[in-house]
Amino acid sequence: MSTFLEAPPAAHRTRTSPSQVPATRTASFPPPDPGGSLRLTVTRPDPTTAVIEVEGELVAATAPRLAHLLGPRLTSTLRTVVIDLSAVTFLDSTGLRVLVHARHQAAVTGRTLELITGPGAVQRALENIGLKTRA
Repeated sequence: MSTFLEAPPAAHRTRTSPSQVPATRTASFPPPDPGGSLRLTVTRPDPTTAVIEVEGELVAATAPRLAHLLGPRLTSTLRTVVIDLSAVTFLDSTGLRVLVHARHQAAVTGRTLELITGPGAVQRALENIGLKTRA
């Protein structure tokens, strides 16, 4: 199951009319994720920086979620976007493609994109395709 720790899109928010009392408790459950699980957490340590923590499997079924989250941040007023991949357990070519595209988009828009990895296969995969990282 994939989760985002930000406000859900407007289409998923509970809609009420002025005469209705807002629901006190709502829940939404994302559809099952056949390709593994991915958890994305966004923090803003300062007004010009966003840190995206990625946890789980960054594979064909989950990588589009990261791409969807990155797009607006790489075209906003942010100067730096940090992607923390230290909790990624598996990374396939689709995940790599999202990161390469993000690096290109950051360069084109004049932003800094930093990739943080832990030791292991994720860091080696990124280094093998020429993406600079920091552990």
